[in-house]
Amino acid sequence: MRCLYKLAVAVCIAFALPALAQDSGKLDPARIAAAKELMEATGMTKQMDQMVSVMAEGFRKGANSSGGGAAADKLSDEFEGHMQRLMSYRADMIKEFAVIYAERFTAEELKTVTEFYRSPTGQKFIQASPELMQAGAQIGIKYSQKAMQKPADKAP
Repeated sequence: MRCLYKLAVAVCIAFALPALAQDSGKLDPARIAAAKELMEATGMTKQMDQMVSVMAEGFRKGANSSGGGAAADKLSDEFEGHMQRLMSYRADMIKEFAVIYAERFTAEELKTVTEFYRSPTGQKFIQASPELMQAGAQIGIKYSQKAMQKPADKAP
C-alpha cells in the first residue's frame, strides 16, 4: 500500500520536475506570452484540477481493492492532502510550463495551436478531454489491478 502511495507521489514529482531547471529569462517574451495564451485557451488549470481528482479517485480505488479498511482510507487521505498541497503551486507551475512550451515552439506555432483550440473542433476536444481522461484512468486501474493479481513471472 505504501508502495502505491510512493509511486503516485513520484509520478506527480516527475510531472513537475522538468520545469524546475528552465530559465525563462533567455526566451523571447512573445513566446512565453503565446504559451500562456495557449494554456488559457486549453483550460490547463481546469485540466490540472481534473487530473488531480482522477488520480485521487484512482488511488482510493486501488487502495480499497487491496484490502481497504482504515489504513487504505488514511493513505488515500494523505495522498489527497499531498495533491492539494501540490496544486497550491498551480500558478507557479503554469509559469514554468509556459517556459517548456516556449522552448519547443515558436510564437507563431503556439498561436496556430491556440487558434485550433479556440475553433469548434478544438473546443469539442477540450470538452471531451475530462471524459477521455476518466476513461483512460479506468483502463489504467483495470490493468493495474490485473498486474497486481498476477505473479511477476506470469506477466505477458
